[in-house]
Amino acid sequence: MTPEELVAGLADVRVPESFARFGAQDALAACALGLLAGLLISALLKLVTGRRTTSLEKTRKAIAALALRDRQLRLTGLAALLRRNGGRAPEGLQKALYDPQASFDPAKLESAVLAAAKRGPKR
Repeated sequence: MTPEELVAGLADVRVPESFARFGAQDALAACALGLLAGLLISALLKLVTGRRTTSLEKTRKAIAALALRDRQLRLTGLAALLRRNGGRAPEGLQKALYDPQASFDPAKLESAVLAAAKRGPKR
Protein backbone atom coordinates (compact mmCIF):
# COMPACT_ATOMS: atom_id res chain seq x y z
CA MET A 1 0.00 0.00 0.00
CA THR A 2 1.42 3.35 -1.04
CA PRO A 3 1.15 6.46 1.11
CA GLU A 4 -1.30 7.99 -1.39
CA GLU A 5 -3.63 4.99 -1.11
CA LEU A 6 -3.38 5.13 2.68
CA VAL A 7 -4.32 8.84 2.77
CA ALA A 8 -7.20 8.23 0.33
CA GLY A 9 -8.53 5.47 2.56
CA LEU A 10 -8.71 7.65 5.67
CA ALA A 11 -12.09 8.94 6.68
CA ASP A 12 -12.73 12.69 6.68
CA VAL A 13 -12.24 14.44 9.99
CA ARG A 14 -15.60 15.37 11.38
CA VAL A 15 -16.05 18.05 14.02
CA PRO A 16 -19.27 18.16 16.01
CA GLU A 17 -21.57 20.90 14.81
CA SER A 18 -21.50 22.65 18.20
CA PHE A 19 -17.71 23.07 17.85
CA ALA A 20 -17.89 24.44 14.35
CA ARG A 21 -20.55 27.04 15.15
CA PHE A 22 -19.69 30.43 16.75
CA GLY A 23 -22.31 30.97 19.42
CA ALA A 24 -23.10 33.18 22.38
CA GLN A 25 -20.74 31.27 24.68
CA ASP A 26 -17.87 31.82 22.27
CA ALA A 27 -18.65 35.53 22.05
CA LEU A 28 -18.78 35.84 25.85
CA ALA A 29 -15.50 33.94 26.22
CA ALA A 30 -13.82 36.22 23.66
CA CYS A 31 -15.21 39.27 25.47
CA ALA A 32 -13.95 38.00 28.85
CA LEU A 33 -10.50 37.32 27.45
CA GLY A 34 -10.44 40.80 25.94
CA LEU A 35 -11.42 42.39 29.26
CA LEU A 36 -8.78 40.39 31.10
CA ALA A 37 -6.12 41.40 28.58
CA GLY A 38 -7.23 45.03 28.93
CA LEU A 39 -6.92 44.89 32.72
CA LEU A 40 -3.43 43.42 32.49
CA ILE A 41 -2.30 46.01 29.97
CA SER A 42 -3.83 48.79 32.08
CA ALA A 43 -1.98 47.61 35.20
CA LEU A 44 1.30 47.42 33.29
CA LEU A 45 0.83 50.89 31.82
CA LYS A 46 0.03 52.29 35.26
CA LEU A 47 3.30 50.86 36.58
CA VAL A 48 5.31 52.17 33.67
CA THR A 49 3.76 55.63 33.38
CA GLY A 50 2.96 56.22 37.06
CA ARG A 51 4.21 59.33 38.82
CA ARG A 52 7.45 58.79 40.67
CA THR A 53 7.97 60.44 44.03
CA THR A 54 10.96 62.73 44.26
CA SER A 55 13.56 62.54 46.98
CA LEU A 56 12.18 65.78 48.42
CA GLU A 57 8.70 64.25 48.73
CA LYS A 58 10.15 61.12 50.34
CA THR A 59 12.11 63.28 52.76
CA ARG A 60 9.01 65.28 53.70
CA LYS A 61 7.09 62.07 54.38
CA ALA A 62 9.95 60.77 56.53
CA ILE A 63 10.07 64.03 58.49
CA ALA A 64 6.31 63.85 59.07
CA ALA A 65 6.65 60.26 60.31
CA LEU A 66 9.50 61.25 62.63
CA ALA A 67 7.45 64.10 64.09
CA LEU A 68 5.32 61.48 65.86
CA ARG A 69 8.32 59.94 67.65
CA ASP A 70 9.93 60.96 70.93
CA ARG A 71 12.58 63.68 70.88
CA GLN A 72 15.74 61.53 70.84
CA LEU A 73 14.45 59.14 68.18
CA ARG A 74 13.31 62.10 66.12
CA LEU A 75 16.74 63.76 66.32
CA THR A 76 18.47 60.52 65.42
CA GLY A 77 16.17 59.93 62.45
CA LEU A 78 16.57 63.49 61.22
CA ALA A 79 20.35 63.19 61.52
CA ALA A 80 20.24 60.01 59.43
CA LEU A 81 18.14 61.79 56.80
CA LEU A 82 20.59 64.67 56.80
CA ARG A 83 23.52 62.31 56.29
CA ARG A 84 21.75 60.43 53.48
CA ASN A 85 21.06 63.70 51.67
CA GLY A 86 24.60 64.96 52.17
CA GLY A 87 23.80 68.02 54.28
CA ARG A 88 25.79 69.79 56.97
CA ALA A 89 24.79 69.37 60.59
CA PRO A 90 23.59 72.50 62.39
CA GLU A 91 25.49 73.77 65.40
CA GLY A 92 24.70 71.86 68.56
CA LEU A 93 23.39 68.70 66.92
CA GLN A 94 26.33 66.58 67.99
CA LYS A 95 25.76 67.41 71.65
CA ALA A 96 21.98 66.92 71.38
CA LEU A 97 22.42 63.46 69.87
CA TYR A 98 24.47 62.22 72.80
CA ASP A 99 23.01 64.25 75.66
CA PRO A 100 19.22 64.00 76.12
CA GLN A 101 19.28 67.06 78.42
CA ALA A 102 20.86 69.34 75.80
CA SER A 103 18.54 71.93 74.33
CA PHE A 104 18.20 71.73 70.58
CA ASP A 105 15.36 72.77 68.30
CA PRO A 106 14.46 69.97 65.87
CA ALA A 107 13.02 72.56 63.48
CA LYS A 108 16.57 73.72 62.65
CA LEU A 109 17.51 70.17 61.79
CA GLU A 110 14.35 69.70 59.71
CA SER A 111 15.12 72.81 57.66
CA ALA A 112 18.71 71.58 57.13
CA VAL A 113 17.39 68.19 55.97
CA LEU A 114 14.94 69.83 53.55
CA ALA A 115 17.63 72.14 52.19
CA ALA A 116 19.93 69.16 51.61
CA ALA A 117 17.10 67.21 49.93
CA LYS A 118 16.42 70.11 47.57
CA ARG A 119 20.08 70.12 46.51
CA GLY A 120 20.03 66.38 46.01
CA PRO A 121 22.19 63.63 47.47
CA LYS A 122 25.96 63.92 47.43
CA ARG A 123 27.64 61.72 44.83
